[in-house]
Amino acid sequence: MTFKTYKDVKDYILNKTDVISVDESFALAKACSALLLNIETEHQARDLIIRILDLWKKIDPVTLNMWNDLVEAAGLHPYVEYLRLTGAASIRKEYFKSNVLKGVCFHEEQLALAMLLETNKSLIVSAPTSFGKSLLIEEIVASKRYKNIVIVQPTLALLDETRKKLQKYKNEYNIIVSTNQTPKDGRNLFLFTGERVVEYVGFPSVDFFIIDEFYKLSMSRDDERAPTLNHALCLLLKMTKHFYMLGPLIKSIPRGITEKYNATFFHTRFSTVALDISDVTKGNIKNEEREGLLFELLKSLNEPTLIYCSSPEKSENISAKFLDSLKSENTANNSIKNTANESLIEWIDKNIDSRWRLRNALMYSIGYHHGALPRHLASSMIDSFNKGDIKYLFCTSTIIEGVNTSAKNVVLFDRKKGPKPIDYFDFKNIIGRSGRMNKHFIGRVFKFHKEPDQLELDIDIPLFTQEDAPLELLIQMEKGELSDSSINKLKEFENLDSDIKQLIIRNSGISINGQLEVIKVLENDFDRYYSNISWTGYPKYEQLLTVLDLGWKYLMKKSESRGGAFTPNQLAFITIEYGLERSLRKIIQKEFKSEYWVKNVPFEDIRLQKIVHMILQISRHWFDYKLPKLLSALSNIQTFVCAKKMKKPGDYYFFSALIENNFLPPNLSILLDYDIPASAIVKMQAVFNKNMSFEGILEKLKKTNLEDLGLIPYEIEKLKALL
Repeated sequence: MTFKTYKDVKDYILNKTDVISVDESFALAKACSALLLNIETEHQARDLIIRILDLWKKIDPVTLNMWNDLVEAAGLHPYVEYLRLTGAASIRKEYFKSNVLKGVCFHEEQLALAMLLETNKSLIVSAPTSFGKSLLIEEIVASKRYKNIVIVQPTLALLDETRKKLQKYKNEYNIIVSTNQTPKDGRNLFLFTGERVVEYVGFPSVDFFIIDEFYKLSMSRDDERAPTLNHALCLLLKMTKHFYMLGPLIKSIPRGITEKYNATFFHTRFSTVALDISDVTKGNIKNEEREGLLFELLKSLNEPTLIYCSSPEKSENISAKFLDSLKSENTANNSIKNTANESLIEWIDKNIDSRWRLRNALMYSIGYHHGALPRHLASSMIDSFNKGDIKYLFCTSTIIEGVNTSAKNVVLFDRKKGPKPIDYFDFKNIIGRSGRMNKHFIGRVFKFHKEPDQLELDIDIPLFTQEDAPLELLIQMEKGELSDSSINKLKEFENLDSDIKQLIIRNSGISINGQLEVIKVLENDFDRYYSNISWTGYPKYEQLLTVLDLGWKYLMKKSESRGGAFTPNQLAFITIEYGLERSLRKIIQKEFKSEYWVKNVPFEDIRLQKIVHMILQISRHWFDYKLPKLLSALSNIQTFVCAKKMKKPGDYYFFSALIENNFLPPNLSILLDYDIPASAIVKMQAVFNKNMSFEGILEKLKKTNLEDLGLIPYEIEKLKALL
C-alpha cells in the first residue's frame, strides 16, 4: 500500500471506519514522514498526524511508538501525553515543559518563542488561531520577570477571558481592570482595552506590554477603534520598548519596526488542530431553504456548535426560528429541555423580561452571543457553552475575534460582517474557532457560501508608517517622531491658538474638525445655547438633548455606529430615564407600553424583542464607553467657549462618571469589570461603605453570607467565582 499525495492520505483517513492494520499504519507513517522532510509540506504532515491522533484507538498497538516518534518530529509535544512514552521520549518531553506553568508542555514553535521572550527581545507573532499564542501571555505573567505589565485586548469579551485565566496570579500581581483602580507598590497587571489605556492616568513605570489581535491597529480594517488603539500604543511605547504583539494571518509589518524596537517578527502556519470544511449548499438558494438546511444540520450535530451570523439581530432571529423548529417536532421534545441554565433564566426573568427570546432558548440548550448583551451575560454564554450547558451558540464577530471556546463545529451561515462582505481574513478567523487543542483534534466547518479569495494582510500600523494616520493620532505624537508629510498635514492645526490646541489634544481621539465646528456653532449663537449647555450635575432633558445633538452632528463620523439609537432625542430620553430608574427592566416595561411603540409595532412579541434588543444595545454601546467620552469632550468644549464669553461654564463630568459607573459608587462599580451583574451590586450598596477599598470589599464579601444580601443564585455564583 502506497500513498502519492497529501490528498490521498487525507481521503483514506477520512473514510477509515475500522481498525488501522500494521501495514496500513506503516504506509500512512511513511507518507507523513516524506511530507515532514519538505519545509513546504510539513504543515500537511502535521495535519495528517493530528488526524491519526483522532483515530488513536483504531491504530494497531504495535505501531504506537512509531507514531510517537512522528508526533515529536512534527513538533506536537503537547500531544505526547496521549501516547505510550518510551524512556527517551519521556525525557525529551521534559525539555518542552514550561519552567513556570505547571503541567504545560509547549509545542516546538511555542518553546522557541518562549525562549526568545526570555532574552528580553520584543516579539511580533502572526500565527493561526490554534497555535496557542495566548498561552505565551500567561508564560510572561507567570515568569514574574516584569513588575508592571499592560495587556491590551480589543474586546471586553476577550478581556474577560484573559482576566479569568490570569486570576490565579492575584497573589503575585495586583490585577487592575478598571480605570477606578489604583496600582500598588508591588507588581501590577493592567487588563485594558485601548480606550482605557488612553483614559488611565495612574500608570507606574511600565516594564512590558502586550497587544492582542494587533491587526486592529491597521486603518484598512475599517475599525472605528483603530485610532484609539494606535494612541494607546503610542503611550505605551513612551513607557517601555519591551512588548509582545500577536495576531493571525499577518503577512508583513511596516519596515523598520523590528530594527527600531529590537523586535522579531515571527510568521508561521503551525497549527495544532486539523480542519474539515464542508459545503452545505451548492449555488444560490432562497433564504427559507438555507434556514431549513441549517436547522437540519444542527439537529444532526452532537458536539458544541458555533453558528456565525452577520449581526446581533440576525443571531437572535435565527436562533428563535431554530427553537421553533425544535419545538415543532413531536418526538421526545421534553427530553431536550435543559435545567442547567435555570439560575441564568431566573436572572433574566427578574432583570430583563420573562418573554425575552434568550430565556426560552436557554431551556433548549440554545444561546446567542453578541455585543449588545450585558457584559456578565455575554460571559455566561461562553461559560455555559464551554461547560456543555449550551449546545448551539449563535454568534457574531464578537466571539470570533480571539475568544477561545470548546466548539467542535463552526457553521458559517452568513457571508457578511455587518453590512460588508467578510474577506478571507474574517473567514479564517471564524473557522479558526472550530477544534481545540487537547479537546477536539479535528474541527469541523460547515459553510453556506463560497470561500473568499485567499489573502494575508500586509498590515499597516499608522503610528509607524503615518501614511493613513488620522490627525487625531498625529497630534498625540512627539514632534521628533513625525515624518515630513505628517508635519505638513498638521500645518493647519499648528496655526490654531495655543488654548484651542490644548483643548483638542485633551479631547484625545475626538474629531479635530468636529470640535472646531462645535466651537464655531456655540460662539456664533451663544445666547441661544447658553442655558442648555451650562448645566452641572443632573441635566434636564432639553439640556442633555442640546449637548448630544451637537456631538451627534459634529463629533461622530457618518460611518460610526449609533449603537441602537436612531436619534439624539431618543438617546437623551433613554439616558434620563435610566438615570431615574436605574433598571433596564423598568425602562423596557415603560417603552413596551409607550404610545410610539404600541402604535408602530402592535404585535406584542415582536415589539418586546425589538425593545429589549434596543435597550440592551444602547446600554452596552453608549453607557459603557461612548457616551461618557462624548460628554467629557463636550464639557471641555463648552468650558472653553463660556470662558471666552466671560460666562460661568457647566460641568458634565459628574454625570459622565455616573453613566460610566452605571450609577453605582465608583468603588463598587469596579465589580462590573469582574463579571458581576449590576443587579447584585445594587443589593450590596447598603452593606458596603462608599469609601471602602476594592480589596476591603473583597475581604468583606469572603466573610459575608451572600444569601443574606438578598442575592439570587446566579448573582451568588458570579460572586463566588470572583472570590
